[in-house]
Amino acid sequence: MFSLFISSLWGQTLQVTGKVTAADNIAIPGVTVQVKGLQKGTTTDVNGLYKLEVAPNATLIFSYVGMKTSEIPVNGQSRLNVSLEEENINLGELVVVGYSTTSRKLLSGSVGVVNEDEIKHAPVRTIDAVLQGKAAGVSINQNSGTPGGQNSIKIRGGSSINASNQPLIVIDGIPVITGDFSQISYLGQEIDALSDLNPNDIEQFTVLKDASATAIYGARASNGVILITTKKGTYQKTSVNFNTSYGWQTMPAERIPELMNAAQWNEYKGTNVQGIDTDWMKEILQVAPTTNTELSVSSGNDKTRVFISGSYYKQDGTVKSTSYDRWSGRISVDHKLLKNLTIGGSVMTTYSTNWRVEGDQTTFGPLPNALSIPAIYPVYNEDGTYNEDGPYANPIAIINETKNVAYTNRNNDNLYLEYKFLNGFTFTSKWNADVYTLREHEYDPITSRQGAKYNGLGIEGATYVSNLVTSNVLQYVKSVREKHNFEALVGYSAEKYARRNSYIEAIDFPNENLQYITSAGTIRAASASSLDRGMNSYFGQFKYNYLYKYIFTATARADGSSKFGKNNRYGYFPSASFAWRVSEEKFMKKLKAVSELKLRLSIGVTGNDGIGDFASYGLYGGGFNYGGNSGIAPTQLPNPDLKWESTLQKGIGLDLGLFENRISLNVDLYYNKTYDLLLDRPLPSSSGFSVISANIGDLQNKGIELVLSTENIKREFTWNTSFNFAANRNKILKLYEGQPITDQGRGGNWVVEGEPIGVFYGYRCLGVDPTTGNLVYDDINHDGQITSDDLTKTGNPNPDFTAGLTNTFSYKGFDLSVFLHMVYGNDIFNGNRIYLESASGEDNQTTTMLRRWMKPGDITDVPREGDTYKSSRFIENGSFMRIKNITLGYNFSRQLMQKIKLKSARLYVSGQNLYTFTSYSGMDPEVNYYGNDNIILGTDFFTYPQSRTITVGLNVGL
Repeated sequence: MFSLFISSLWGQTLQVTGKVTAADNIAIPGVTVQVKGLQKGTTTDVNGLYKLEVAPNATLIFSYVGMKTSEIPVNGQSRLNVSLEEENINLGELVVVGYSTTSRKLLSGSVGVVNEDEIKHAPVRTIDAVLQGKAAGVSINQNSGTPGGQNSIKIRGGSSINASNQPLIVIDGIPVITGDFSQISYLGQEIDALSDLNPNDIEQFTVLKDASATAIYGARASNGVILITTKKGTYQKTSVNFNTSYGWQTMPAERIPELMNAAQWNEYKGTNVQGIDTDWMKEILQVAPTTNTELSVSSGNDKTRVFISGSYYKQDGTVKSTSYDRWSGRISVDHKLLKNLTIGGSVMTTYSTNWRVEGDQTTFGPLPNALSIPAIYPVYNEDGTYNEDGPYANPIAIINETKNVAYTNRNNDNLYLEYKFLNGFTFTSKWNADVYTLREHEYDPITSRQGAKYNGLGIEGATYVSNLVTSNVLQYVKSVREKHNFEALVGYSAEKYARRNSYIEAIDFPNENLQYITSAGTIRAASASSLDRGMNSYFGQFKYNYLYKYIFTATARADGSSKFGKNNRYGYFPSASFAWRVSEEKFMKKLKAVSELKLRLSIGVTGNDGIGDFASYGLYGGGFNYGGNSGIAPTQLPNPDLKWESTLQKGIGLDLGLFENRISLNVDLYYNKTYDLLLDRPLPSSSGFSVISANIGDLQNKGIELVLSTENIKREFTWNTSFNFAANRNKILKLYEGQPITDQGRGGNWVVEGEPIGVFYGYRCLGVDPTTGNLVYDDINHDGQITSDDLTKTGNPNPDFTAGLTNTFSYKGFDLSVFLHMVYGNDIFNGNRIYLESASGEDNQTTTMLRRWMKPGDITDVPREGDTYKSSRFIENGSFMRIKNITLGYNFSRQLMQKIKLKSARLYVSGQNLYTFTSYSGMDPEVNYYGNDNIILGTDFFTYPQSRTITVGLNVGL
């Protein structure tokens, strides 16, 4: 009877669950778990977990690329946790690449990875800001210090003149809305849709840089791709994390120009205004608070995972009346309906308010006006009204009276389904809706100078943007005889983008208390517009490796876009790469010091569709009225042959690990040639049009990237170093009939064949004539006069190299991180000096003008009168090294945490932008007054500088 009872038990089925990990306890997703002798099995999920119905006496076979296959009898157990041994290969961390994940060791393309640990303690709370200086070849320029302002991101230089140079941003596999959608222009103070995303929700950044890595995204991959993986719940015990911080921001005093006080101004101008000495910069600046509070909960069981987070972030600006407030929340749920069917989704919502002031290139901005109004003018008149006797509008009146606020609402929602079937097939379907709304409100009352000009000025702007995306991917993974490892995927994606704009501007308001358009007496301007566009794509990828030594990847994508002409509606973008893991060869086994040695080679073509919509179409516009009747007229000629800008990318790379990877080095060399640049081709006047868009230009980028990571000391005291370096050389190869694009922006940026994009052209200033005090310019053509024929290259805004250096230390409960950011070899056109060192007009002057030429025989570099030309006099070395961040933290002991029933607690103090080493005389060498323009680069014109921030914070885990 006992034997029969045991036999009946073995005849039943048993549900076996467990977790598969590597030797270092890292979970391994995608492990094949198969019942020996049967065509039955499953694969582990992203957390290495599996579930399978088997007979109690079955044997399970666990296999995974790079790991030794393990056979384990069930023996009636309901839980089997398995640790797989490496097959002389350390897989390292898993990296999201395109529509799949892979081991970092098996990458054959150029990919940069920034993990949560590298960004979670950064005091800045916008996605692009926390990534700055963390990845080689990724140049992030903070265009201004405006709270919530837009940053410029470039990967391996700019690949276009007129199309976008910004990378594609993909969150959890779905491209998202980025950019500036504001209609009320504040150059250099743009609103960035990317600022609405909370960095605390991010688990990993993956930067795809070469064609092998980016071609899976086809027509939008020429500028690189940044993949963002967000946090998800766990299958473990519920965990709660609470983070809070408070900081103080100041404008670095050493960076503020030294301006003339009242006495110096009186002497300089020969006036005699007594009793008034206004420090206008002191009046507009403040010690600005910043605060951040975040709460997240992660939980789950063997079927369901949940992650919930919420945060509030507030940053006041160092210029009064500027601020950015953001409320955000996110929930992510993953649920196993069946053992091979998982569904999930997430909802992210954000609401923000952004209080701005006019800045660059305006006479109604607090900062430029505070720099330009002499100290002899008071803030207030004796009767308490604002004094407006100065050459520009009173900056305090602007701060106190005007209103410039932008309200944004953003919802990013997605659903997905993952179905595993047969043996190695996985089908994934994702659906996403990204909706962004922006409302802008500006009001200049009659109590401000600009408002008084119009008897009150009001502006309202409303913008709605949506992007609906679906992607469907079928993937197959197979290993044959533990030698040949295959992975293939095919997919289809479609996008529908929509934008709606309305704008209205009015004047003649009854009084300063009625600020909305309904109270205006006159509507001065009004408009409304709509845009719809679409894209559909087919893509595929094949990966193969033999014995984890020889790795091959081939990718192809076809993109169709409504932007392009009917004769070139689709673009085709292939790539291929090969990697050889030399360290896996037998002849390398004797070299014990070498942990990893891999050589990489890649080639491919990517595209750029970031041009204006309908550039290929013949367009008509209204407003051409005649005889009292409305009419239309053609406004643009069609070009049905207009096609994508394409970039041919070639690259080689080396990955080296020494002494059990305590030293790791990654080196990449690349050459990218962009052809079919979209430029305006001139037309004869008889056509009725001046230009037509056409594919007629070429440019190149070539460079080197290096990432070096070392574990210097690995004891109770630890010291780790991470260094990244990138040098890029950009050159214009071809323009229409060699004709340059001339004199762009205040600094005189040009586009010239044989030169980098955006070089400065102007007159070469030779100094001051000691006899006359006048500036002397180089007469290049020796015709005895200074004309446009004497214009020459005066500078280059593109840096020779960029670098980032991070050192982290820990001892017992203490940790210290020091991050330096470096840019070298770029020039800046200091447009501030055109006015502040002009020796003419009524603008206040810097104290530099106190040593100006005064009489014949004076030897000085400061003329008696300012430079009216865009000359080399205003070109300065823009190189800098910035102490970007120093953070000191203390982690409370585990024993103390157990007593007060906490998992962890960390107290820290952090300094951001602590000091900038530079010879540049302006307020900030990193800014650019024209935002993300492709040509107007490296120009400072009264631009809002970055602030210095001291933050204290607390991280608590429950």
